[in-house]
Amino acid sequence: MIYIDLPDILKKFGNSMGMELAFDKEGLCTLLLDGETPVSIRASEEDGTLTFSAVLRDKLPDPLSYAALLDLLALAHDPLSQGGNSPVAGLDEESGFLILYEVATPSYLSKTPAVEIFTLFMETYEALAALLDEPVEASQAAFGSTMLQV
Repeated sequence: MIYIDLPDILKKFGNSMGMELAFDKEGLCTLLLDGETPVSIRASEEDGTLTFSAVLRDKLPDPLSYAALLDLLALAHDPLSQGGNSPVAGLDEESGFLILYEVATPSYLSKTPAVEIFTLFMETYEALAALLDEPVEASQAAFGSTMLQV
């Protein structure tokens, strides 16, 4: 098992973002980016992981473009093809929210600065959010005529 100094990683992460991160007793910290995007960071001392999560949409778009479906499915497959440690999108059954999350393992955190992992997570978030914001017609024109009706 790889040992990491999670408190030190979190301190460096906060410093690199110009802030001091405040975690509650359950290891949760929520940042409000651009004044509108809440991003949760959960630090687990138990297994040494950092989990980033953010709500992409409060419900799955209907209709969902074929391009968006392909990107969501590719994200679901990325952790398998890349050995884990990449963002994944999923539908929260309880709330119905479309969530993007990433679990950074101790092995990943020992090689990659948390701020870099977070930056890539947010780039994925922004790209998916933009794709989900595209009118279905624009996406349809770019990626063919197949549409998924949810």
